[in-house]
This record gives sequence, C-alpha cells and structure tokens, in this order.
Amino acid sequence: MRIVWSTKADTEGQYEEEFQDLLHFATLEDAEMCLVRLDELLRKFQAEGENAAAERVLEVARLGRRRAEMIARNHKVDPEKRAEKEEIMQWFKVWLETPTHFDWLEVRKRRRIPERFAKSASADA
Repeated sequence: MRIVWSTKADTEGQYEEEFQDLLHFATLEDAEMCLVRLDELLRKFQAEGENAAAERVLEVARLGRRRAEMIARNHKVDPEKRAEKEEIMQWFKVWLETPTHFDWLEVRKRRRIPERFAKSASADA
C-alpha cells in the first residue's frame, strides 16, 4: 500500500499542471473540451507507459462524472441545468466505459442539436 501511495504522490506532483483546472464544465461545450483534454492526456500517458498518470486521468474523469451526477440529482437546481448535467454525466460514463472510442461524442452532439433548436424555436413562438 505504501508503494501505491508513494507512486500516486509522485505522479500528482509530476503532472500537476496537466490536471490543473481540468474539471470545468458549466456548459455542454465546456464538458466536451474537458473530455477531449482527458482523452488526449490518457492517450499521451498510455503511449509513454505512464500507468500511474493514466490511472489519474481516469480518476479525474470519475470525479467529473460524480460531480455532474450530484448536480443532475439536486432538485434545488433549475430543471434545464439538471438535464444538461445529466447529459454531461452520461458523456463521462460512456467515455469511462470506452475511453479509446471517442467518436461517439460527435454522434451524440449531432443528435442533440435539433432538440436544442426545437426548444428555442418553441420558446420564440
């Protein structure tokens, strides 16, 4: 156990700038950029054989999913914002399940765009 904690501490210090301010996802666009960056980091660390750093990327993604889930389930939060966080939570969940297959997000975004325009169009009417 001592070795695992020591390795984790070394990794956190070594790549701290890579992880700093990574989990900001106030909007869907922010969440997309967050996942893109997580994906880039995971691929980089895996290619370099930095297993502890790659595991840290996955830990950060799990934390992001939990944060989005907490907001999505908070009934004090505006329903539209909760729905957005539910969508973000699903993005994190899918990425964590299949981090090497990132093109699912493009498909999901294309499917979601008409919904967003339909909402704003009906609100304008």
